[in-house]
Amino acid sequence: MTIAIIQTHSEHDEQTWLGQDMLLALASHDLNPQLILSGAGVLQGCYGHDAQRQQRSLHKRYGLLELFECPNPWILRSDLERFQLTVEDFIFAVDVIEPQDWEQRLAAVNKVLVY
Repeated sequence: MTIAIIQTHSEHDEQTWLGQDMLLALASHDLNPQLILSGAGVLQGCYGHDAQRQQRSLHKRYGLLELFECPNPWILRSDLERFQLTVEDFIFAVDVIEPQDWEQRLAAVNKVLVY
């Protein structure tokens, strides 16, 4: 079963931390969740957009995804263009999804949680 977590808020929003908590909980159970950064959530994975909360770093916690062997986060190409970003702006490797492939990829996911 594939579960996707879509992060749509800025790095300082409460929803961001809730979504990341769920993402890491699923990853720790070897469920290999698919992280999708969309809208303002795209910036969560970019250098210079780390956030601290209760002495935890958003970026350091995202670094755990590699240890859990989770797939690369997905980013919609239009969001990259909207925020004038390139794949080099991210703290982790990302898969850039073309608009015409977006719905097909999401249809292949069993559960989608949006934060």
